[in-house]
Amino acid sequence: MQDDERDQADAATDQPAQPVEDTQPSQAPSEAEAWVVPPPPTPANPDVIAAHPVPATPLSEGTVCPRCGTDNRPGIAFCRACGQRLIAPGAPAAVERPSPPDGTQACPRCGTHNRAGVAFCQNCGANLRPSDAGAAEGAVPGAAAGVAVAQARAAAKADAPRRAVLGPVVLLIGAAGMATGWLLPFAFGGASLWDRAYGAPGAYGLAFWRGYPEGSVLKSAYFGLAAPVPLLVLALVVLAIVGMLRASPAMIQRIGLLVALAWGLGLAALFLVVELVGGPGGDVVQILRALSPAGIIFLLAGLIVVIGSLTRLWRA
Repeated sequence: MQDDERDQADAATDQPAQPVEDTQPSQAPSEAEAWVVPPPPTPANPDVIAAHPVPATPLSEGTVCPRCGTDNRPGIAFCRACGQRLIAPGAPAAVERPSPPDGTQACPRCGTHNRAGVAFCQNCGANLRPSDAGAAEGAVPGAAAGVAVAQARAAAKADAPRRAVLGPVVLLIGAAGMATGWLLPFAFGGASLWDRAYGAPGAYGLAFWRGYPEGSVLKSAYFGLAAPVPLLVLALVVLAIVGMLRASPAMIQRIGLLVALAWGLGLAALFLVVELVGGPGGDVVQILRALSPAGIIFLLAGLIVVIGSLTRLWRA
């Protein structure tokens, strides 16, 4: 009897257990309950790291990488250890460029640290000289740098005061010739204009019109232009000095240049009419012997004054 009961118990244990059905229906958790987020599945490849969502971290605070836990500086877009994006796409990144080490200087074009004192960047060839022109050439590559430097030089040249040299020098040469002719024997009489003005008793002095010759209007006009030549010499010296200080003559300078131009032309023309044509006549040798030294010098100096006056007026 006991053997039959043991056999029935063994047969019951050999049969598979029937699954117990859950008689309670599944219900969603209420608002007071919390959903338990299941952990992310482990990938088949252990070297692959699953991506993490982008944290909304302000730029003013430090960012801890959600993937590897590295603490990054504020404003960095990607983790410095694993490359995980740390800010939302499109958000501006405020990455602080590290300062160059001691004894080096950073290239303004590519940021390469070069040894202090070098003239050009060893990476991109930018000009590292401290001058304004060198900075402009290093910041603007190619032909644009040359254009910028040329414009800067042209502006500096335009702002600088311009001065004349040729015209004033010619006027000074003409003034020296006029003074020499005034000291040499004149056409009328053997004495020079200096002797007739101050050398003899009863000389005319500043009142040169008292020494006009009689009997010819042309001779009187010739003497009237030659006697007050010291006034012309003084005016020429003043015009030359002012011209060296300012290239373009002003209105008063133009008036003085026109007076000097007319004076020089009058002396040259009256020399030809009075001394050359109205002289003793005869062949060329006799005419040249009869000409006064002062007249020849007045002719040459008058032409020089004309050239100098025209040169200055052309600059106007």
